[in-house]
Amino acid sequence: MSKFYFRTFELVWVKAKLNLKSEASINYLSYAWWIIEPILQMAIYYLVFSFLLKQGGPDYVPFLLTGLIPWIWFGRSVSHAQGSIIQGKYLMNQVHIPKIFFPMTFVLQDAIKQLLVFMLLLIFLLLYGYDYNFGLLWIIPVILIQLLLIIAFSLIVSLIVPFVRDFSFVIETSLQIMMFCSGIFFNYKVIPSMETKVFFINPMAVILSSYRDVLMYHNAPDIKLLGYVIILSLSLISISLYAFKKLEFIFPRVVQK
Repeated sequence: MSKFYFRTFELVWVKAKLNLKSEASINYLSYAWWIIEPILQMAIYYLVFSFLLKQGGPDYVPFLLTGLIPWIWFGRSVSHAQGSIIQGKYLMNQVHIPKIFFPMTFVLQDAIKQLLVFMLLLIFLLLYGYDYNFGLLWIIPVILIQLLLIIAFSLIVSLIVPFVRDFSFVIETSLQIMMFCSGIFFNYKVIPSMETKVFFINPMAVILSSYRDVLMYHNAPDIKLLGYVIILSLSLISISLYAFKKLEFIFPRVVQK
């Protein structure tokens, strides 16, 4: 079984690299577009909330970016993964390949691209005046836990959409609701204590708060809250792996409908 998953990961790695090269060759700006695209998105939100709506204070720019950049990674990965099995219907009819290969390829692609954006964010924060010490290393487990969460949600949605195509609209709407409830544009500390407990049911609210604890406030993230995200993610991944195993030979028939 371990050999099976290792072989699958090899295929995912090769396919992700090929897709990234192909994507870069199509765009005139090549790899630079991976950075320009999220910068443009961040600029739009900043103009709306900081200038038009007059929200935030002197540190609102880093506050916004430390929430928006991780969210863009999460939202993009889940959106890409949801229809991945349907998109792979021609390949799966030509050769037998584990169906988990399709969503995981998109997850890996987006993770590689996100590393560049995170480096850009760190450079911006340093130029903005933030000083860092060894406490910055907390960012590594936070990133890995977010990756675990992305894998969990990506696998779940990729399982459902081939059977219920219209569910893709529900996913996009849910992502919008989840975005505005994750604390990207506001500080959760303004919420009363009782509502704060409900607020952190949203796993992305935990992730964004953890990024800000490390990058803005120079604190260690809340271990208990991150533990909740880990348990939730591993539970969803376990369910997904079981479902992928059971549906392995059903997917080719379903996606042709």
